[in-house]
Amino acid sequence: MNVIELTYNYVVTAFTSLLSTFVTPSSFLSAGPLIVAFLIAFAVVYVRMALRAGNWLVNPVKMLRMLFPKRIFFHHSARMDYLVLLINNGFLFFLTLSLVLTPAFIAETIFWAGNEFGGISATGETTLAHRIAFTIVLVLAWDFGATYAHYLKHKVPLLWEFHKVHHSAEVMTPVTALRRHPVDMLVGSLVTTLSLGVATGLWFVTVGKGTEAITIFGAWAGIYVWRLLGYNLRHSHIWISYGDFWNRVFISPAQHQIHHSTEEMHYDKNFGHIFSFWDAMFGTLYLPRHEERVRFGIDEDEMEDFRSLGGVYLSPIRKSLTYFSSNR
Repeated sequence: MNVIELTYNYVVTAFTSLLSTFVTPSSFLSAGPLIVAFLIAFAVVYVRMALRAGNWLVNPVKMLRMLFPKRIFFHHSARMDYLVLLINNGFLFFLTLSLVLTPAFIAETIFWAGNEFGGISATGETTLAHRIAFTIVLVLAWDFGATYAHYLKHKVPLLWEFHKVHHSAEVMTPVTALRRHPVDMLVGSLVTTLSLGVATGLWFVTVGKGTEAITIFGAWAGIYVWRLLGYNLRHSHIWISYGDFWNRVFISPAQHQIHHSTEEMHYDKNFGHIFSFWDAMFGTLYLPRHEERVRFGIDEDEMEDFRSLGGVYLSPIRKSLTYFSSNR
């Protein structure tokens, strides 16, 4: 195969990978969850505008301007999000491929150790109750892994240098969720893989193999439902809080917007993805009592490093090398 054919195949694969971000049903940024997020946002904005005006005949043009303001979706920071999406999910598609270390590999290793040293010979159950229980275990394991990975990215200075790319967003749209440095992506993937692998392995050892999780369009049911309940509004300008009680159970879009705030009292709060009780356990839960107007980003003296594409990808590497040299 010559260079032209290799280049052609690479570009086609990159384009297919990018397209799958929006068309694969199990992707959180796929058309289904995005449309539902829009409908939720539409309903929330409509009711707020109607109550404010005292009239349920709301100007549709004004509504669209509130839902899709040019100052946000065409902001320099938003345009950077689109470029990072193109590069990470397109041309760096190979970073999303499963490596040797997978949840299945870890689970099989734990199951082998259980058989080898404990004489375990449990057989998997396939009843509906077992499937529901296994699905809940997987969702909890994934969410704990994702939350703990997020916690580490803020608390470990070296990892924070790479996670700053995500937090350097000055405005937020659903695409901001994928504004991540490749190293940041790999660290998150590694921690969630370990969490899922251990949880699955322990299920194999205690209950047995054979139980299948309940899925919707290839995603575990709990996670897919969560995606449909406004996940894509976490990275947006629309404030939606679940109220004091439910904010203690689930991370609302408002709580994640607080997480991106530059206010000192909001630093290192609300690391959760689905459930907020992990944050309660870590002592990092922040419950907004009212709508809080926040400014997104990081310290202004560092912002300039992330306002160019080169800065987004190279600044964390340069700073991490400086970090290593200063700690030798």
